[in-house]
Amino acid sequence: LEARFQLHLLLNDHLELLQQKGVSHRDFYNVRKIDNHVHHSACMNQKHLLRFIKSTVKKHPNEVVTKSKEGKERTLAQVFKDLHL
Repeated sequence: LEARFQLHLLLNDHLELLQQKGVSHRDFYNVRKIDNHVHHSACMNQKHLLRFIKSTVKKHPNEVVTKSKEGKERTLAQVFKDLHL
C-alpha cells in the first residue's frame, strides 16, 4: 500500500500542485492535504472512558454540559437523570 501511494505521488504530484496554484483564493479552508497520522495507542479504551465519565459525574455533577435551542442549560447530573443512569 505504501509503495502504491509513493507511485501515486510520483505520477500525480505535479498535477495536484498545478491545481492548488490555480486557485486564486487559497486559504486555510481550501487546503487539500490532510494529516491523518493518528496514534491509536493514545486513544481512550472503553474502560478508561467509563472511568473518566464516572469520576466526572461524581466530582462535577453541577457543571453545565448542554444548552437547548430555547437557551435552557442542563447540568451533568440532569443529563444522567434524564437518561435513567
